[in-house]
Amino acid sequence: MPREECIYNLIPKVHVEPVKPERYRSRFDPKVQPTGTTFGVRGKTKLEGANLGAAQKMEKPASARGFGRLPAKPDPKSFTRKGERSATAVVSRKRDDELIVVFDSSAGKFNYPGPSRPPVVKRDDKPIMGLKSAKNYITANAVETILAIPGNRARVRNEQPQYMKKEDFGQVPRYLGQVKDEIERENSMIEEFVRQNHDLMDEENRDRVEDMDENERLALVDALKSKWDHVNAKYQKLCHNVVFDTLGKVRRKETFEKELDQLEKDIQLLEKGHVVISECRCNDRY
Repeated sequence: MPREECIYNLIPKVHVEPVKPERYRSRFDPKVQPTGTTFGVRGKTKLEGANLGAAQKMEKPASARGFGRLPAKPDPKSFTRKGERSATAVVSRKRDDELIVVFDSSAGKFNYPGPSRPPVVKRDDKPIMGLKSAKNYITANAVETILAIPGNRARVRNEQPQYMKKEDFGQVPRYLGQVKDEIERENSMIEEFVRQNHDLMDEENRDRVEDMDENERLALVDALKSKWDHVNAKYQKLCHNVVFDTLGKVRRKETFEKELDQLEKDIQLLEKGHVVISECRCNDRY
């Protein structure tokens, strides 16, 4: 926004330079870690600034001094050697300004538990020849026979018994004969019981057989034929179908076929002429 014209603008203004305050300096030592903080106090690694005890001076590690450079030069001979970090022990020796590394394999050697197998025979090894025994086998066998315990040879020598050499080998045991006689006796009792019941049933049903009347037979044949016509009419309405897509149609067709076959058999049986009727009265005890 432009300044408005005023007569006071013609008066020169006096420039007053501000006074610079004195630089602030803390009265505490800046190289001492702060106390009372809880940051980084848990765990094994202690971070900078984690101090709850007395005031301690904060010292930076050597790697953080001078833009990451170490103050001393590295030793070219102090490097990790073969097997130094393994389970085997490494022993370094100096001889005539030369470094000798000795590996002690006994310190970290692994041993399998239990007995070990014998070593493989070498190609140059030869068996011991010319071994002789001073044992008299004839006398030893005689002494062993004399001192043997009398009894079954199989029991003395811990062998399997010879069943083929027994006296009753190949003969039928006695208990099998007893079992066979008992089975035959039971079978005879059952057959006698069944025969008696069959005779009683024959006597009861003998007087209940009579011939069918001729008029009744003809009427029964006519009734069966009329029923066959009725079932056949239903079957003819269903059998012209080519595809039976449902289970109900298939079952209905099979039912009609079975019923027609049974009616035909009954009609053929009654058309033979002489028919006998047998009246069966079953009692509760049979």
